[in-house]
Amino acid sequence: MRSLTARQVSEDRDRGSVLVLVGVMMTVLLGVGALTVDLGALYDETRQLQNGSDAGALAIAQSCAGGSCAGYAAQAQQYANSNAKDNTSAVDVVCGVDAGSVLPACTGTVPGTSGMAHWVKVTTSTRTTGGGTQVPFVLAPIMNSLTGSTARRTSVAAWGILSAAVTSPLTFSACEFTALGGSLSTGAFPSGTATIVFHSVGGALEAGVGHCTPSTSNQDLPGGFGKLANVVNCTTTAIVSVGDWVPAQTGGSAPNCDLTTWQNTEILISVYDQVTGTGSTALYHIIGFVGFTITGYRFPGTGTTNRWPSNFSCPGTGNSTSCVRGQFTRVITTGSLGGTVNLGAQVIKMVG
Repeated sequence: MRSLTARQVSEDRDRGSVLVLVGVMMTVLLGVGALTVDLGALYDETRQLQNGSDAGALAIAQSCAGGSCAGYAAQAQQYANSNAKDNTSAVDVVCGVDAGSVLPACTGTVPGTSGMAHWVKVTTSTRTTGGGTQVPFVLAPIMNSLTGSTARRTSVAAWGILSAAVTSPLTFSACEFTALGGSLSTGAFPSGTATIVFHSVGGALEAGVGHCTPSTSNQDLPGGFGKLANVVNCTTTAIVSVGDWVPAQTGGSAPNCDLTTWQNTEILISVYDQVTGTGSTALYHIIGFVGFTITGYRFPGTGTTNRWPSNFSCPGTGNSTSCVRGQFTRVITTGSLGGTVNLGAQVIKMVG
């Protein structure tokens, strides 16, 4: 019988250690691979689901803010699918609170909705093209671990009356809004082409119902010409909020900005219900905001930069009056929720 030398015994032991080490390393590598590949796939799935639930919630909120939540389920499914790489996702829940009670009520407390009058919640989850409900894992099954996992994501979007925003430098009276066909209580909205007059007696010139806010000088505000102070690039430099007393810009000239940027463009205009002071101390009390698409404007002076189109003039007093012509619009914009007087300007935001 052949005897083993000490060197041979040592070599055999080394070979056995290497095999054990290789086995351990293979296990570690497979584990790392499972974490990298399978958890990466799960992360990618949750990202797609989050995009889908966000888009669905925002789309439904926009429809509801526009006056109708009808078709909410189809909208949620459309955006869930379109944000998935395989064009397939499940929509588990669509619920919320809307003015017409179209959305199903949610069960339990929904985070982020405290203080919100109207909101929608959308929950999406994994669905494969084959009808499965799990993200298939590649390496984890080799480790006798999980074979797959179901991902879920929830989004909550709220909508409501705009309470604060950066606006155009123009403001006009609530009286004129109602004279043109709007309502401060029912949400009725002026229709058709209208002219907002910022000097003299306001929209009552066009409506023929007398002075809106008469003063000794027959102006909306003595020394005020329907303009707000502190303006850069045709917008206010500070946020204008409902309830604010906002300084007026004196002088009858056009706002100090490039008025051509307003042509055929929707702008945000603030509406006031009270005034105080005169001249440099004049203030407007803001109650809400309207959207307005401008198709013509004229401000005092005969310069071509102050009017558009070239033959446009204001009703009643012609070249000495400031006015804009166009259509009132129901606008969805950026800003803060919480306004109480609905003049057609609303905001949508993610709250959860």
